Amino acid sequence: MAEHAPANAALVAAAEQLGQCDGYIVLAVDPQTGEVDAHGPYDGLSATLKADRLRHEFDEGGLNDVTVGVVRLHSST
Repeated sequence: MAEHAPANAALVAAAEQLGQCDGYIVLAVDPQTGEVDAHGPYDGLSATLKADRLRHEFDEGGLNDVTVGVVRLHSST
């Protein structure tokens, strides 16, 4: 197990770096029109809740083919 410690540490460090961002954006993509809407930025929990609300609203409106997802925001400096 000890021989895998450096690889495991590198994976943990990479995962932490991927999680570092300036917020989250909720994207809604309509494959019929090609339209993409972006909502945010939000913190992680708020983005998840917004995505869930949008998914529910689209489903209620019969727009089951619209894709809703959460992506990380990286602001330029």
